[in-house]
Amino acid sequence: MREEFDYVIVGAGTAGSVLAHRLTEDPDVHVLLLEAGAGCIPAEVDDPTAWMRLLGSRIDWRYRSTPQPGLDGRVTREPRGRAPGGSSNLNLMMYVRGHPADFDHWAYQGAAGWSYRDVRPYFDRMEADRPVTHAGLNGPNPASRAFVDACVELGHSRLADFADGPVHGVAWHRLETAGGRRRGALAAYLEPALSRPNLRLRSNAQALRLVVMDGRCVGVEYLQRPEQAGLEGRAVRDTHGEDFRTGIHQVHATAEVILAAGAIESPKLLLLSGIGNPDQLRNFGITVNAALPGVGENFHNHVLTAVMSESRTPVPAARQNLSEAALFLASEPGLPAPDLQLAFVHGPFDQEATRGRMDTVSVLPGVVRPASRGWVRLARAGALAPPLVNPNYLGDRSDLKRLIDGVKLAREIIGAAAFSPWHKRELWPGPAVRGDEQLRAFVRRTADSYHHHAGSCRMGADDLSVVDPRLRVHGVRGLRVADASVMPAVPSGNPHAAVVMIAERAADLIREGTHV
Repeated sequence: MREEFDYVIVGAGTAGSVLAHRLTEDPDVHVLLLEAGAGCIPAEVDDPTAWMRLLGSRIDWRYRSTPQPGLDGRVTREPRGRAPGGSSNLNLMMYVRGHPADFDHWAYQGAAGWSYRDVRPYFDRMEADRPVTHAGLNGPNPASRAFVDACVELGHSRLADFADGPVHGVAWHRLETAGGRRRGALAAYLEPALSRPNLRLRSNAQALRLVVMDGRCVGVEYLQRPEQAGLEGRAVRDTHGEDFRTGIHQVHATAEVILAAGAIESPKLLLLSGIGNPDQLRNFGITVNAALPGVGENFHNHVLTAVMSESRTPVPAARQNLSEAALFLASEPGLPAPDLQLAFVHGPFDQEATRGRMDTVSVLPGVVRPASRGWVRLARAGALAPPLVNPNYLGDRSDLKRLIDGVKLAREIIGAAAFSPWHKRELWPGPAVRGDEQLRAFVRRTADSYHHHAGSCRMGADDLSVVDPRLRVHGVRGLRVADASVMPAVPSGNPHAAVVMIAERAADLIREGTHV
């Protein structure tokens, strides 16, 4: 049986949910949305305080990195969402646009039309359509308020929020919550669209390869798995007809196929489909459909560690998303935009490291303009094998230096007078860790993923770019990528808002008639 839709979207995460919602606003456009994860959402997803329990759960791909030389050879966990709603089911719900310079940098790197002036209207529209919670106006945890006051005591500017991007200073986050519940892509975009007769969501549907004929992507081959028995949570499934039969199927797209599978799965699927570095593809016996050596390259992520303090005062119960405020600042004088983020968590960030002491608070220094670049590559030719994931954490010595500087700044904050009720003693790194050599060893031993993967299908016009500024894959007609993988560089803040913006803009590019 041959199935046809106007558009086939691979991945029902943040970008896929936005695209499905926007494209099906036209009742004459028919869309199939393929999602590898099960269409059953755990109750914890709706609880903003429960995100730690979701990492490593059944709605997480549970990727692991290759051994990281910059982290003394450690293998890191790399969470990515695997369910309708994707990683917006797992994240900390922080709404940060990114600094205007982030997007201007994209434009200068070959992504013409993606400067901040170009993309700002999409942020404005997103915020008008779905207002977000301002943590500072919604009963923040008193420990979070002390963090803000401590930053101001140390001379950092107090900002109203990070509405126009993270400028230098401390502020309350705007949170993607509503009525005390998570409001990610699932609730904001996908679920409202599922009642439309022109949208099909097919969960448990793992894309195996893109079907490319005569230089054009005409469809997707996928494996439809049976529903998993015994899953608890609310069902999010196609409401139009029974589940499709299990097995391997092909679906055809009369207009376009759109990859929205994220910075790990999108390059993997391109490589499996013969789109990538010819030498790598031939090693796996894969026929080359398009020689694009940049597929999977430029992969990167923010990197962070933690400074944790045992509190003098019992820490009140978790509120909102546990991380209500942050400090953005530059590691060196004269930088036009921040490259460090110090987020506050009113609880232990690593319960093993604090030996179960729950009256613990954490400051998380992170490098949000990383210089290090890694890659995503195939481990085997089989579509169900996880790819090799190499973020190359601290591979560039500047990232290591800046993360050490971030630890020093975090220590200054917990030592400020305004923070004294919440600081009894430092648990991590601990008072014995002093001097740059010991801090360097601590950072290499503890630095970890910030879960902000990006860049592996970079937008641009040079030989190592993968998509053009209209998000069309070079050398393959009928195929676009619209997710965090197209970012030339990850924004200097939590990037979920930028992923939504990319998908919103992609929908407009498609509706303008720029089909390939």
